[in-house]
Amino acid sequence: MHALNGCKLCSEWLTIGLALTWPVFAAGPALVVDRGLAQANLNNVSGEYRSNIRWGMKSGFLGDDFTVGVAGEHWVIDSIRVWNIPGVNATDPQNLGDVYQDVRLYLGGSDGGLTPIVTGLLTPGSSVSNNPNVQISDATATGVVPYDDFGTNMRVWQIDFTQLNLSVSGGAKVRFGAWGLGRPVPDSVGETYKWFNAASNAPLAVANQDGADGQMLIFTSGGRFESAFDGKNAGWDKSSDVDVQVFGHRANN
Repeated sequence: MHALNGCKLCSEWLTIGLALTWPVFAAGPALVVDRGLAQANLNNVSGEYRSNIRWGMKSGFLGDDFTVGVAGEHWVIDSIRVWNIPGVNATDPQNLGDVYQDVRLYLGGSDGGLTPIVTGLLTPGSSVSNNPNVQISDATATGVVPYDDFGTNMRVWQIDFTQLNLSVSGGAKVRFGAWGLGRPVPDSVGETYKWFNAASNAPLAVANQDGADGQMLIFTSGGRFESAFDGKNAGWDKSSDVDVQVFGHRANN
């Protein structure tokens, strides 16, 4: 199953305090936002209780938001983890570089657009980025259940953007998005592989879903904000949020 495949609606640099200006840190990185992959009610076998989905767009990309800490605190984001499920037409790519030219992390404030802050280039036949701070792994090889796309099992790829060292204000929403430029689809003139974000329906995920509100965000490929998006009745029968885990530590005030 996937949604928003084939049509646009189907699928300020951070003003909240992104900076490198708080030099004294209190502790090592910890999991501070846990909205990871669904752990139950997976795939079509779960019927109407299915909790996992992937979202892709013909142009632009889908993002979401998260909040670290509470107002009055300062936090440093060390790394952000997302998941991608590539492939179309009943194909499951062997490597992420076979279908994407790169992978990027975008961040922004509580309103407005996003700015790409980390990019890793990919090459065909490989899933290794040229940027050591963009780490890619096959999550299905370490126990994650493959994604069921209309009867085709697909790998779930984990992407970790590390060494970010981004300071944010506690309690303020941070918008984010992960996206990669697709390579041409063989035998399909003018078509490129779409980026698909793993997402979950919070009530059915049986997993921590920090900050889940059933609302995602649509951005252009340049990071301009277009609109909020609820997948319910717009490609799926439920609302969902983009899966994300954020690791960081609190800075001394």
